[in-house]
Amino acid sequence: MPHDISFKTAKKFLDKVQWDKVVQKASNTPQGQRVFPSRTPKNDAGYNFRIDKGADVDGKSELILQANKNAEDKKVKEAAQKNSHAILGKALVDPENDKDGQGAKKQLEASFRQHK
Repeated sequence: MPHDISFKTAKKFLDKVQWDKVVQKASNTPQGQRVFPSRTPKNDAGYNFRIDKGADVDGKSELILQANKNAEDKKVKEAAQKNSHAILGKALVDPENDKDGQGAKKQLEASFRQHK
């Protein structure tokens, strides 16, 4: 889905993510559920985005970047109000070979740019 969210805004979120914990949590999280951050009104507003669990593919967990409806950032909020389930970026995380999650972070950054 095309959107008007700046890469700088998305990168700010991705830089806050505790990637090592996301990698650990993703493999045990059911598809469609939130991986990061925990679901609270404060987190939804402050973080602007969320990472949900996608499908499992060959032992890897798909991570999906989505906008939050009550985000503080105006552009993120507008995008979420249009479609809160729109995929803004995707990554596959391999818990065996990307324990710190930096590979997944880079994939999400690249994917976000492609979805603009």
